[in-house]
Amino acid sequence: MKNEIIYIAKPTWYIEDIYPGYTKFYEKFSAQLKEFHEVRSLELPDIWVRDFLPVQNVKTGQLYQQFFNPRYANYTPKFTEQIRKAVFYSFPKTKPCNVRIDGGNIVLAPNSKYAFCLEKSTIFKKSDLAQKNYVELELKRALGVEEILWLPKQPNDKIGHIDGYIQFLGNFLMEGKIEPYGTIINGEFTVESLLNQRGFKKLYEHCESKNIINYKDELVYLLCKDNGKDWLSAKGLYVNFLATSKAVFVPQFNLSLDENAVKTIKIHTSKPLIKVDCSKIAKYGGAVHCLTREYFNTI
Repeated sequence: MKNEIIYIAKPTWYIEDIYPGYTKFYEKFSAQLKEFHEVRSLELPDIWVRDFLPVQNVKTGQLYQQFFNPRYANYTPKFTEQIRKAVFYSFPKTKPCNVRIDGGNIVLAPNSKYAFCLEKSTIFKKSDLAQKNYVELELKRALGVEEILWLPKQPNDKIGHIDGYIQFLGNFLMEGKIEPYGTIINGEFTVESLLNQRGFKKLYEHCESKNIINYKDELVYLLCKDNGKDWLSAKGLYVNFLATSKAVFVPQFNLSLDENAVKTIKIHTSKPLIKVDCSKIAKYGGAVHCLTREYFNTI
């Protein structure tokens, strides 16, 4: 069985200054991870390591560093340069991948022959076919996959959390249609399904045509909030769970739907489910999936 090494950002004084409360969260979360995996902490300028740490080639294990400068984050050139230097210091044998992309939006299909990737303006202009072809070639080279399967940007997915839903392709199930859904939690915000009907349809068509996974006629409700006033917060975004080879780490937000999210995931896996309190860290834009990056060997 695969035994991945989980990487997470070290809680330095400047990280704590940017993200108050991260140190306390790190101490508890890293202890939960260590019950199942080897955990390595890296001294990095930011905590959302899923976005900017290198991607890994499924055939060779080689790491490739993409050009990380997403528009949604509004990072300064100086900050992105700090990230680049920190990554190459941690992984000196990493090779370049000349694509501007958020690493969190790359998800491998279970058979590792394909990779799902979100269509975003930070990657290429849809009208520029030559640029899209170049991006696909670079990603296939870096990831070691046969094809890149592009997914449409979802209307409720303001900061790119579609990767959580795509994780269902490995260990969980989705269905090819979705009905409008929403509710109110303590009058605070509307909770909706992250993937709209077009998104589900495209996922279903891709998987069916590539024989990646067989679907069942079942709808999985993993919910995310839709709050225009606090669009960055990931509070209530249960799709930002972390599924490893040995366990599933489910974010909790001290909301009434916490237990419902755990029950929903439990139906679709026999792995242990570990509840992770993300109620304070989520306000900065992510949860357990964004905060981690797994590698099956290091270069």
